[in-house]
Amino acid sequence: MDRFFHLKGSLPVRSHFDLQRLKVRLGLFLVFLFCLTGAVYAQTNVTGTVRDTKGVPLVGVSVKVKGGKGGTITDVNGKYSLRVPAAGTELTFTYIGFVTKDVTAKDNILDVILEDSSQGLNEVVVVGYGQQKKSTLTGAVSQINAEEIMKSPTVNPTNSLIGKLPGLLAVQTSGQPGADGAALKIRGAATFNDASAIVVVDGIERPGFNDIDASEIETVTVLKDAAATAIYGIRGANGVIVITTKVGKIGRPKVTYTGNVALQTYTGLAVGLNAYDNASLLNQAYRNDSQTAPFTDDELQKFKDGSDPYAYPDVQWFDYLTRKYYTQTQHNININGGTKFARYFVSAGYAFQDGIFKKFDSPYGINTVPNFKRYNFRSNLDFTLSNNLTVGLKLGGRFSNRYQPAGLLSSSAFSYDTIEGMISRILQVPAYAYPVTLADGRIAQNPSVGTNIWNPYAVLTRFGTRNDDNNTIESTITLEHKLGFITKGLTFRTNFGYDSYYQNVARRNANWAAYVQDRKTGQITLSTDTRNRDEPLGNINLTTTGSTTMNLQSGFYYNRAFDKHTVSGLLLGTRQLIQGPSDPNNTIFTAPPKAAQGIAARATYNYDERYYAEVNIGYNGSDNFFSDAGKQYGFFPAFSAGWTASNEKFFKKNDILNYLKFRGSWGMVGNDRLNAQRFLFLTSYTSNASIQFGSPNSPTNYPTIFINDTNLGNPQITWETGTKRNIGLEARFLNDAIKLNVDVFDETRRDILTPRRSGLLTFGHAYPSLNIGEVYNKGYEIELDYQGKIGDFLLGLNGQLSFARNVVRNADEPLGIPEGLKIEGKPVGQFIGYINDGFLYFGCRYCNLS
Repeated sequence: MDRFFHLKGSLPVRSHFDLQRLKVRLGLFLVFLFCLTGAVYAQTNVTGTVRDTKGVPLVGVSVKVKGGKGGTITDVNGKYSLRVPAAGTELTFTYIGFVTKDVTAKDNILDVILEDSSQGLNEVVVVGYGQQKKSTLTGAVSQINAEEIMKSPTVNPTNSLIGKLPGLLAVQTSGQPGADGAALKIRGAATFNDASAIVVVDGIERPGFNDIDASEIETVTVLKDAAATAIYGIRGANGVIVITTKVGKIGRPKVTYTGNVALQTYTGLAVGLNAYDNASLLNQAYRNDSQTAPFTDDELQKFKDGSDPYAYPDVQWFDYLTRKYYTQTQHNININGGTKFARYFVSAGYAFQDGIFKKFDSPYGINTVPNFKRYNFRSNLDFTLSNNLTVGLKLGGRFSNRYQPAGLLSSSAFSYDTIEGMISRILQVPAYAYPVTLADGRIAQNPSVGTNIWNPYAVLTRFGTRNDDNNTIESTITLEHKLGFITKGLTFRTNFGYDSYYQNVARRNANWAAYVQDRKTGQITLSTDTRNRDEPLGNINLTTTGSTTMNLQSGFYYNRAFDKHTVSGLLLGTRQLIQGPSDPNNTIFTAPPKAAQGIAARATYNYDERYYAEVNIGYNGSDNFFSDAGKQYGFFPAFSAGWTASNEKFFKKNDILNYLKFRGSWGMVGNDRLNAQRFLFLTSYTSNASIQFGSPNSPTNYPTIFINDTNLGNPQITWETGTKRNIGLEARFLNDAIKLNVDVFDETRRDILTPRRSGLLTFGHAYPSLNIGEVYNKGYEIELDYQGKIGDFLLGLNGQLSFARNVVRNADEPLGIPEGLKIEGKPVGQFIGYINDGFLYFGCRYCNLS
């Protein structure tokens, strides 16, 4: 019993301790389970859609937990889904070309709108041989993106730039299909030689971008002051236009089609008078010279009432032959996409422009309507071979055909070989000259109305044809290797471009028999000039020209931030080689390839996004200058600085003035474009078959070598040098809704190649050209931009004012030259001549004058 009671008494004690332990363990387990459950329940799933400011879904946007490891990308519809640790987690949205945005996920659904970085201070702006953030720029640079370019549906992208970029003067001087590109100048002209800017496409200098499909272009950047162009050395004085083409972006393939159909028309032409008014004024002119008037009053009446349309016609030739409106169409389809390894942009385009002339039947099968067709292709590929190595291949090609009815090629400015020349000839034919055809359908003509005033209808239908075929291939290979194992921020990059340009011009000519009808007798006779027989189209006269260009750029780039200090720089070696085209009449000077090479360098410093300093250097040379005279290479430095006052601590943040920046630059730049002339430092000799020597009674003939009057060389020939200054201001108001950019600039261009005008006549030879010209150019640019939103409507307004005025300071004019004939003191290209004081009337008003 004692034992039993012992056991009975001891069991409850054990159970008490076990229960206590069990309770403790169970409590700990419940606490652990609660914590685990809490941790599980703390994670949440956030979904949403990412769009741009226009509501278009963005594909491939990176969505990550800020400071964490989780992340995803948006799908083809811009949607994403991401598990986050807890509500209130901050997410980072990143996309190329858009401003990175951090947003707090307060709910399970989070829709985000990303802003285009091109509209903000984080915009990456293309500069010489590289890129920079817009906020850190110290030079005068303007840039527009693809969206702005596509707003103007022109076949030639140069015409899309008119009024888009401050400081860029774009003037369209022709409306001929396929030859209607705008002449581009940056900040006017500071030389009376070639003042055109150089064009750089995808980092390679190229002849132009007239025939690039606008759908292929990503950005157009204009470099204007010395800080932006000195790095190009002897090529940068006239400014630089930089074109970048589109590249692939990570994401599923995105197919884009763009097409438009438009009507073209001319802005205005000085169309001639009707036959009656024209003939009446001609009579008056004869009477003013005391001569017999060519037309009687009865004849004038016939011109007026049209009672005899063959003898007394009234043909408004321009209206008869041309159309007021004619079509233009463009189509482009491109595919954009890629992976982390490979990205691609492939584009194909077609453009067509109709011409101004109407469609007429031709006995020789000549199409009287000029037109232009162009086919474009582009393939831009980028490969990320490793974390440090990237290779890019850009290939752009285009084929175009420009057709026109045409006549004989001549050196005249009014040659029938061009549309402009044909229109000019049409406008010269008076309405009373002759009918389109005689009553029996034969071609009418009247040599008495002027020289070479041929029947314009016959010119269109019976004179000939011209076809210009252009083939272009432009290729760029880029290799970039990050050298972070040497030092952080160091990169080696090389860029190689190989381009091929070929043009074939095929001409065929014909003839026609023209007849003259006597107005009084009605007698019809064959024309006495060369238009006296019908001849169909003859053999093809083919002219082929072409050139190839190679460019190589290799060097090192550096960009690194140290706390509040950011430094960057580049050091490049450049070389360019252009083969052809050569002049068959002067192959000694044109057959050798054109060569240029040099070094480009840049160093930038940025302290806390407040203070900026930059140095650009171009050291390069050309084979166009004499090495022995020390004129082949030139050194071109530029210095610039900037201050963002709105980032200072004393600048209180407000909703009125949000951003204020000042910048200034000084530098020297060169221009080696000597109006296409080469090797002017060489004296060339000419051989003569025989010159007589000795006694007049017994002369002896010897072959002789001599210096032609215009062949004297000048070993001191060098490039033009421009000293440029620029002061700029950038401001933003009302939460960046209003943007103001102001630039004031000037330039003194020296050493301009100028013909000698003040030399001595006793020199005995024609002077060679000398580097003695000087031009001063100054001006200002103001750009005011407003971007606002009214409800669901976006409102954008942009106004620009660009002004530039130049004056010739030295053109080597002799002393005593009459003021009316002087060039100095007047703008470049000023027409020089006598001033008209009016007409002297001999009438009764002056009868009593003594």
